Formats: sequence, C-alpha cells, structure tokens
Amino acid sequence: MDSVVKIFTVASSPSYFLPWQNKSQRETMGSGFVISERRILSNAHVVADHTFVLVRRHGSPTKYRAEVKAVGHECDLAILTVENEEFWDGMKFLELGDIPLMQEAVAVVGYPQGGDNISVTKGVVSRVEPTQYVIGATQLLAIQIDAAINPGNSGGPALMGDKVAGVAFQNLSNAENILVTLFLSR
Repeated sequence: MDSVVKIFTVASSPSYFLPWQNKSQRETMGSGFVISERRILSNAHVVADHTFVLVRRHGSPTKYRAEVKAVGHECDLAILTVENEEFWDGMKFLELGDIPLMQEAVAVVGYPQGGDNISVTKGVVSRVEPTQYVIGATQLLAIQIDAAINPGNSGGPALMGDKVAGVAFQNLSNAENILVTLFLSR
C-alpha cells in the first residue's frame, strides 16, 4: 500500500464555444501507483487538461509537485514523475503481473472520494474481454471485477497478490459494484 499515492489535479478544459479562452479551473483527485524507474502510473482522465499536479504518499501529509510525462487517452493511462528526492526515500515500486483467471481474487487500492485515507476493496474476476473504453472510444482488453469502487479510485492498482493485474478506471453504467480495470502487460 505504500506504493499507492493520492493525486491532486488542478485542471482547466478548453472552451469550444470561446476557443480563445479556457473554462474555469477545477480540482479533481484520483489515485496512482509507483512503478519501476521512479514513475507513477495513473489514468489519463485523472490528469486530463492539467495545469498543476501534486501527489501525496500514503501516511504522509506532504504533497509533492508532479510532472505529467506521458498521456495515452486511447488507453486512459498517464505516467507522472516527481523530481523531489524526499518523495522517493524508502519508496518501493509495484511490479506488473499476468492476466488474471476467472474467479481469481483481486484487491483494488486507492483513495475514493469521501475520505482522505487509503481504501482497499476486494472482489473476484468475473470477466476478461475487450471492452469499450469511455474516454478513448476504443475497445481494449479489460478485466471486470465485483469490488465496490467509488470515484477517486481511478488510477489505483488492482492487485493479485503483490503484483498489479490492472488499473481501476471505469464503473459500468446501470450496474452495482462492478469495476472494469485496464489490463497491463509486462
């Protein structure tokens, strides 16, 4: 859980009616997790239209400035980095795992809205198949699990044991307690 971070984003979307200006700034929150080479993986929609991004480690009150290095809207993934060495002190990274099998147990870790602490919910894999992504309008491999998920969990890891099976990114509409996670291949 120490590898999971809370992401604070200040964003300003473009105005399509007044293209010479942006809409008002808004603040959003999401989750992310540390991967190899001092990088943080999250969802693209967590940092979309960002003007300023901060990250906070689990159990720490300190927020660190983050830089968005890459955004893939089609797959809804983003990579962030933090320059401050203090952020990385004692930080461990999570490894990417394999595609889970049906009925395998999965734990989703993140920072859902309504609280400031980390949350862990557990479920089982109920489906693995190509799924229509809301953000990118593309069909890519996704894992459906029955864990209870709330907004703010986006970008958090779905763990099988100590390896990442996917990234929390989308609730299915007209369904309860069903999360679709992106599958990450090593």
